[in-house]
Order: sequence, then C-alpha cells, then structure tokens
Amino acid sequence: MRILLTALAIASLAAHPTPTNGFSPKGPWNTKIPRNVQLAPNSQAIVNNIKLDKEQNYGSWAINTDEYSAPIYTVGKHTPRKKWRFSDCLNLPHLAPVIADSLAAVPTPPDMIVSKGTDASVAIYQPSTDTYWDFWRAEKDAMGNWSACWGGKIERYSKNPGIFTNPLGATATGLPFGAFTIRIEELRRGYIDHALNIVTVRTRANCNSWPATRNDGWVEGEDIPCEGQRFRLDPTFDVSTLTSPAARTIARAMQEYGLIMTDKGGALVTYAEDPRPYMAANGGVDPYTLLFDPTDLVPDGVEKYLVLSEIPVERLQALPMDYGKPRH
Repeated sequence: MRILLTALAIASLAAHPTPTNGFSPKGPWNTKIPRNVQLAPNSQAIVNNIKLDKEQNYGSWAINTDEYSAPIYTVGKHTPRKKWRFSDCLNLPHLAPVIADSLAAVPTPPDMIVSKGTDASVAIYQPSTDTYWDFWRAEKDAMGNWSACWGGKIERYSKNPGIFTNPLGATATGLPFGAFTIRIEELRRGYIDHALNIVTVRTRANCNSWPATRNDGWVEGEDIPCEGQRFRLDPTFDVSTLTSPAARTIARAMQEYGLIMTDKGGALVTYAEDPRPYMAANGGVDPYTLLFDPTDLVPDGVEKYLVLSEIPVERLQALPMDYGKPRH
C-alpha cells in the first residue's frame, strides 16, 4: 500500500509540478492554453489596437527590467521584520485599515532596493512562512524606515492562484509581480513555465477580465483590450526564426501559457525582474546584456528594447473575456 501511495504522489507531482513562480499549479498563470482554444470574436480588432499602440509609442515591444518592473526578493526566516508605514500618496486615508495587516511585519532585507521610475515597486517572498508581499511607491527614509502607498500580502502563497484579494496588490489589476515576471534563471535554463504579462497604452475603461480584480482603464470601445484579458502568441508562429535565445524562450511561453494584461503604461511592454540585486552580488554585470544579445548584435543598453522586435504583435490572439474563470 505504501508503494502504491508513493507512486500516486509521484504521479500527482508530475501532473502538477511546482511552478517557478511558486503559485498554485492550477491557477491561471500556470495553466497551459489548449492549442485549439476558442478566441474572442473580436480578437484581431483588439490585437490591431495593441499593434497601433506599439507603432505610436516608441515603435517597440520592450522588456522592462530595472524600470517599471520589480526586484523580487526571496528572504529567509530570520530576515528582520519591520513595521512599514502607509504613505497615502493618493490622499485616500480610508484605505489605511485595509493595508494595515500587509504593512505590520514585513521581512525586509537591509540592502533592499525598489524599481526605478515613479512606481518604485518591490516584491518579497518568504518560503518559511509561505507568504508574499508586493508594494507600490515603496520608500526608505533617512532613518531606515520603510513606507508604501499601496500593495498587499498573500498568505498560503503556494495555494493561491496568483490573485490578491481586492483591493490589495501593487498593480492596477491586483495581480502580483511574482506571478508573471520573467526571472533571470528562467532565461538561463531556456524555459518559462507560466504566463507572462503585457502592458499597453490604451486599456478599456471600466473593464476588468478575470483574473483581474480591478482596473485603471481609460479608453472607451469594445475593441480596446481589457485589463486582465488573456492573450497568446499564435501557436503556428515559428519561434525558431527568432535571433535571440531569450526571445525564443519568451515566445514559447507566450504560445504555451499566454500573456495577461496587468496594467496600462506609456508603451507596449512585458516585465522581467529587476537585475540590480543580482548585479550587486555578481560584480555589477547586467545579465540581460548577454541573455538578450549573446552575439552582441546591438549596442549595450538597448537590448531590452529590441529583444522582442522579431515577434509580430499582429500574431497575438485575444482570448474571450474571463477566460478560465472557475465556475462556482
């Protein structure tokens, strides 16, 4: 009987291996999209608007690394816990009690940094307590005290589908950085086992699709992408034609797991983890320089703007609203 139970346990692990992002293998981020999935009726019209956003805003599909993404810290059980302050940068004092528990005892590395840019975001995961935090407009004062304007905490992280309880979470959709952000280690191994994110300029007003819990869309129109909406790269697109190995890895994830619209922004972008904590421990070398452009085809520093340039935006496909939402 013990042998049989062990075999069943191994089979279960094989069916639902632990995803790199650590969230539930049955959640939306870690569930593959069937090749023959039904698309949204207006899929091409939505994708055409995303393509237009690209053309009218810098002309590229960039990867955010140290700006407007997030450093992701995995911390030990002895990392000092600090009580953070609610900075209320939006003048919404009634939200202080909502985020109070998330700020009460945050395991905070002494050398922690936040993303560059006005978002000043950071993500923290503590495996020993199976707890995750992310914060928006996080800041350390001269006395070493931390504050944040918004964010949230997820307990029982490994059982969570990758969705904050509304209205918590640093992104406009309540979807955590830890769920979708591309990791340096994933690009090194050549495989990403979760959905990625996509951010575009125009998102639909008053519209959020599961798994988003809220939105900050601002443009009217049924053919404008909805925050939380899921997309994928056409599975018939030949990924082997891409020059960069990292682009091939990313494109395969876009085909297998797709992308979820997590926010609006100033350009068409996808997020990868902030490399600066890695750089601090590895002689200051940015790993993306080699990962994105191993044959040194473009000047150093511009790789993140060009690595996805060969992926045709028009070959994206929009899935129906609330795709994959559990039926209760």
